[in-house]
Amino acid sequence: MKVAAVIYDMGEAARVDEMLAALAQRLRRDGYALAGAVQHNTDEAGRPCSDMRIEDLSTGRLMDISNPKTTGTGCRLDATALEDVAGIVAGGLDGVVDLVILNRFGKQEIAGNGFRAMMESAVAREIPLLTVLNGVHRPAWDGFASGMAASLPPNAAAIERWCRSVLPAKASAGT
Repeated sequence: MKVAAVIYDMGEAARVDEMLAALAQRLRRDGYALAGAVQHNTDEAGRPCSDMRIEDLSTGRLMDISNPKTTGTGCRLDATALEDVAGIVAGGLDGVVDLVILNRFGKQEIAGNGFRAMMESAVAREIPLLTVLNGVHRPAWDGFASGMAASLPPNAAAIERWCRSVLPAKASAGT
């Protein structure tokens, strides 16, 4: 099973999201077929929270999954929007896929929702899978992965090294 999870601590999610988005861009540039999703957070002046958008790695389409709180500051996940997005993103598994990247194994996935079905499908199809999770979700992840997943630090070089180790070799230009 070619599965890895980047385990991060509280406060590191946005940095890890940026690393995954940059990694996906590099891998696509190098000719790899990706499926899955990465999260982009955008701050706008005067708004109480960041917009959370999911990028479908198969199509590049950006979809909103945030719901502003009615009291206080901050945003929260719109679970209904996430389910809709997960269904759309899962369509990316229908073609040739070298790697699935999914931006979170979180509360929704622990409950069997969100990107959980896509993760299960990637594993069943033996497509390499990379995801990230907050360390507080480690016990649930370990149960899901049955101890057969690699654990990676939130380090761009280590993450890319693992990805390149499970990806098919690409012919060099001019060969």
